[in-house]
Amino acid sequence: MNGHTASVSHEMTSASLRVLGFESYDTGSHRAVRQLVEKYSRHQWSWMTRPGRGWKWRMRLAAVELVDEAGQAGRLDEPIDVIVATSLLSVADLRALLPARLRGVPVVLYMHENQAAYPSSGHPKVDPARDVHFAITNLTSVLAADRVIWNSRWNRDSFLEGMESILSRANAVDLRGWREKVEARSTVIWPPVEPPPAEGGDSQVLHNEGRVIWPHRWEHDKGPEELLEIAIRYSEKLDLRWTILGEQFPDMPPSMREFQVRLAARTDQFGFEPDRRRYWSHLASGGWVLSTARHEFFGVAVVEAMLAGCLPWLPDRLSYPELLPAEARGLSPAKPPRDRDGVVRAVREHLRPALAPNAVAAIDGAITSAALNARH
Repeated sequence: MNGHTASVSHEMTSASLRVLGFESYDTGSHRAVRQLVEKYSRHQWSWMTRPGRGWKWRMRLAAVELVDEAGQAGRLDEPIDVIVATSLLSVADLRALLPARLRGVPVVLYMHENQAAYPSSGHPKVDPARDVHFAITNLTSVLAADRVIWNSRWNRDSFLEGMESILSRANAVDLRGWREKVEARSTVIWPPVEPPPAEGGDSQVLHNEGRVIWPHRWEHDKGPEELLEIAIRYSEKLDLRWTILGEQFPDMPPSMREFQVRLAARTDQFGFEPDRRRYWSHLASGGWVLSTARHEFFGVAVVEAMLAGCLPWLPDRLSYPELLPAEARGLSPAKPPRDRDGVVRAVREHLRPALAPNAVAAIDGAITSAALNARH
C-alpha cells in the first residue's frame, strides 16, 4: 500500500459517510434496528421506509415503491456514498431501478431473516405451500449486493443450507459457485440491542428464581404448544410462576388460550407490554427466560431478558448456541447453576457485541469497508 492509498484508507475509515437506507418493512425488529443504527451511527443516514405489513408484496414490489418515493423526495439527487437495504426487498430490482449514476454506488444488504429457512405454519389457508421464489429473491439480493450483513451465524448458515436444498431441485439451472460468492461477501454482526435502563436493573428489583419469562410474539413459529406442555409439566413440580410477554394478534393460538385458563393462578402477566419501562421491570423481576421457538434468526427479546439478569432456559438449536458461553448452556429451573451471579456475568460479557453502541460500530465498519472497496 503506497502513502496515498494509506491516506485515503485512513480518511475513509474515520469519515462520516452519506448513507441512503431502504427499509421495506418498518416495524418490530426491523424498525428497532433502524432506529438504533440512526441513534449510534457515525454516518449520516437518510431512510426511505414502508409500513410493516404485506411482506410478500414488499418483497415483490418494495424496490419499485421505494425508488419512486426516493426520487419524488429528491433523495436520489443528493450525494450518496453507500446504499443500505434490508432483506424484505429485492436488491437486484433496487439497483436496476436506480438512476444510472447511482447503480455503481456500493450496496450493503442487512439480512434480518431469510426465506429459505423460515418454517411453514402448516395451516392450509394461511400457508398452503412454500413459495421458493421468495428464497430465490433473497439469493439474487445477496448476489446483487456488495456486502451482506447477517444478524447471526444461524441466519447465514441456514440460508446456505436451505438454498442448497432448493437449488438441488432446479431443472436445467447451473449456478456453479453461488455459495462461494455468498460466503465471500458475507459477515455476521449481531443486531443492536439497547442495554437495560440503569434504574430498572438488579439493584432495584430482586430476581424471583421461580419466575419464568416467555417474551415471544404469539405465533406458530415461537412454539406456543411447547410452552403449554412445559408449563403443565413443571409449574407445580418446580413451583414456577409465569410472565407471558410478546406481541399478540387477533387470531390467538389455541394453546395460548388454554394456557390462560389452566395456568391463571400461576401467571403474573399475560399479554404484550408496550411500555418499555414496565417491560424492563418485568424482565428484571424474572429468574429465567424460556424459549420454545421453532425458529429464531437472532432473538432480541431473549437477549434483552438475559441482559436484564435472567438465566437462559433455551433449546440447543437455532441461534441460541452462539448467544451463550459454555457455562450457560443446558440450564433450566430443574438444573440451575451453582453460581447464578457468575453465569449472569459471563452471559452479559458474551453478549457485549450486541450492545447497541458496539453492534452499530461494527455495522458502521462494514459500511465503510464497502465504500472503501468501491474506490479501488
